[in-house]
Amino acid sequence: ATKHTGGPHWTHARTWAFICAYSLGALPLGFVLYQTSLYLSAVLHQSQAQIGAVLWIPPLGWEAGYFFWGWVTDRFTRGGADLRAINRMFLLCTLLSLPLALAPRISSVPLTMALLFFAMFVTAGFIIGSLAYANSYYSRAHSGLIAGLSAGSWSAMVAVVMPGFGWLFDRGQYAVAFDAVCLFPVAGYLSW
Repeated sequence: ATKHTGGPHWTHARTWAFICAYSLGALPLGFVLYQTSLYLSAVLHQSQAQIGAVLWIPPLGWEAGYFFWGWVTDRFTRGGADLRAINRMFLLCTLLSLPLALAPRISSVPLTMALLFFAMFVTAGFIIGSLAYANSYYSRAHSGLIAGLSAGSWSAMVAVVMPGFGWLFDRGQYAVAFDAVCLFPVAGYLSW
């Protein structure tokens, strides 16, 4: 993609593609961050002390994902400028985000934690890929706006959908909640 001298604009399809890929693709982060302790307590019957001992594991996946997907982006996408490579990366991340739906179908705490770790690891790919693409297309003068659009759109998406996940959790519909959260990266990829 050639560098665009202007910044993101609401009428640009690229702006919306970037926002959708980031906010929808990264939505599982909010779900895992905010619902894990509730799920571990209510479904896997873990005490507060047991939850506290493992709650660091999923965010570690997020951090490891930043390094891995940053390396992938730099290595295979020419820093985000290669649209075909970003598209393949987002498709891969979309497919790899689907195993999170298995969490309520298993009763093993270690396996559940591994799935949550992996979900956050994969989600980092949407974040890094989106930012790399936007920063390769728009000029550096707009990098602050790009960061604000990405974080703001993700926060808004989390604020809108998390009450629905809370409602499902309150009714014990954990499988529905996990299935639904896996649809957000699919929507992010399709919007991309």
